[in-house]
Amino acid sequence: MQKITALSGPKLNRRGFLTATGLAATAFAMPSFLAGCSGYAENLGVTSVAALSASGEETRVSTDVLVIGGGMAGVFAAVRAKAAGLDVTLVDKGTVGRSGATPWANTFSVFDEAEGDDRAEWISGVRASSEYVNNLDWLDQMLDESKARWEDINEWGMLEENVQHPSLVLRDKLLENEINLIERTMITTLLTQDDDGERRVVGAMGFSIDGEAAVTILAKATIMAAGAGSFKAPGFPIQSLTSDGDAMAYKVGAVISGKEWIDFHFTSAENPASCWSQWSGMWDSGVGKMSQVFTAGMTLDGAFAKHTGEETQSSSPGGERPSGPPPDAEGGEAPSGPPPDAENGEGSSGLPAGQSQGEQVLGAATGLGIHKAEGIWPINMQGASNIPGLYAAGDGLASMLCGSSYVGLGFSLSGSAVQGAVVGDGAAAYASTVLAPTLSDDEIAAFQEAMFAPRQRESGFSPAWVTQVMQNTMFPYYVLFVKEQARLEAALSTITFLREHIVPQLTAQDAHELKLAHETANMLVNAEMKLRASLFRTESRGTHYREDYPARNDDEWLAWVLLQMDADGQMAVTKEAIPDAWKPDLSIPYVERYVNRFPGELEYLGLASG
Repeated sequence: MQKITALSGPKLNRRGFLTATGLAATAFAMPSFLAGCSGYAENLGVTSVAALSASGEETRVSTDVLVIGGGMAGVFAAVRAKAAGLDVTLVDKGTVGRSGATPWANTFSVFDEAEGDDRAEWISGVRASSEYVNNLDWLDQMLDESKARWEDINEWGMLEENVQHPSLVLRDKLLENEINLIERTMITTLLTQDDDGERRVVGAMGFSIDGEAAVTILAKATIMAAGAGSFKAPGFPIQSLTSDGDAMAYKVGAVISGKEWIDFHFTSAENPASCWSQWSGMWDSGVGKMSQVFTAGMTLDGAFAKHTGEETQSSSPGGERPSGPPPDAEGGEAPSGPPPDAENGEGSSGLPAGQSQGEQVLGAATGLGIHKAEGIWPINMQGASNIPGLYAAGDGLASMLCGSSYVGLGFSLSGSAVQGAVVGDGAAAYASTVLAPTLSDDEIAAFQEAMFAPRQRESGFSPAWVTQVMQNTMFPYYVLFVKEQARLEAALSTITFLREHIVPQLTAQDAHELKLAHETANMLVNAEMKLRASLFRTESRGTHYREDYPARNDDEWLAWVLLQMDADGQMAVTKEAIPDAWKPDLSIPYVERYVNRFPGELEYLGLASG
């Protein structure tokens, strides 16, 4: 684990925190203040749903299985559901193969006993690295199926040297299987209907980010494979990931988990916002096979690698110069300015050839959780949620394959492939047993009205301004990296105010701002989840460090934190204990059971020497 220096000095109270971030709640409530507020303005592009409907042709689709997200998990889910003989539709916010995290994933973890891999050794390593809060059932599934999924992507052609890019093979596979593909479409809403008093998900709604036309997809089963999300932090190329899936699922009553765990991607201290120069090598490095897990005490140095062929070579995140432009949030466009060019005297890091990247800082993906450890909470081993009709896979599924920290390179991509396949089978089986949805035109119109609300407001707050306020609240290292009750509560006060009072006043002048408005609202849901889960877990474990509780507490916290909307519309937080059989041997002394140290841990436990 990276060394973290505890915050010293006076603690911030709620008043001081709100003052520092410019968020005095009483001022926001004053109409005269709003009129002159820098974020509050007239909506110059205001329009009506009727005008939007008249300007673009609405798309309505009826399908057996809907997959939201076109990464590794989504494509495997779609292909497997199609193989079951069902009609399948896949929707992506960008272009499949060019958006989300998949284009930057270049390691596939394969467990292969024929090659000498030791199952007990892998399980022991994952348990220790995850600090005993991973799910051993999902780990067994990954160990059982990872080799078969590796062979699948090999057969698809993803590992061939002459492919344009490995992730673009995924799009070809969808087309080859005649899966209905809808791209550059922002899904905003899960559709539900009541059947005999039971609420079930019956598809989703969104809009084209090119033409703003409404897209309504009715489905017997819906698979959420939209990935994870961050707060659009600079330095790592996942700006399109904004926890859309978690937010949509939460709003229909799904249980969400894993939000207290924190990702530690790094970036250059000198050029922190230059994600292309930091991570360009991953775009053209191919997909490599990894047969290793982290062990307790292993640092993250060298944990970012470029891969060619079957083996793995450690490297800095720059890697080799890509042969083409990187993906972007909406698919297909190159970044502003040329990529680094070795012939012009620059290395792939964007610095002069031969010069190192220099000092690195954490926080390049603030808001992102641990791969395979946050998202929709499953109730079975096929990714079903607690809401009938809704499934999840990949980084949108809280499988706890990796518990409180990332346990091995390639677990994310491999886990997504394995989970996508089994969830595709499970959703297809469910879809074969239920009737088609029966939402009326009036019900669909009501969903559309809510979706287009920011376009219809005559004045309000721009999503860019609200996002900046949210970032100012969540980005400081003393909020999510070094946590403490008073600071978490202060941040929560700001975030809940934004969610409750500012989001209902978001405006959008066009399709792009409408996308941003929904992303901003989704990021705020994720921010509240992270703060509440972090407050609830009164211990430190893995990537969750509480300055006021700087040690593990196995008596109370060998458990998972669950979040769900209660009957009053509030975010309820509970926990579920892991099975006793999965707990560590408590007879082993604490300092041997946990070899990674937190600042202040031994002093807190009274174990410090001298």
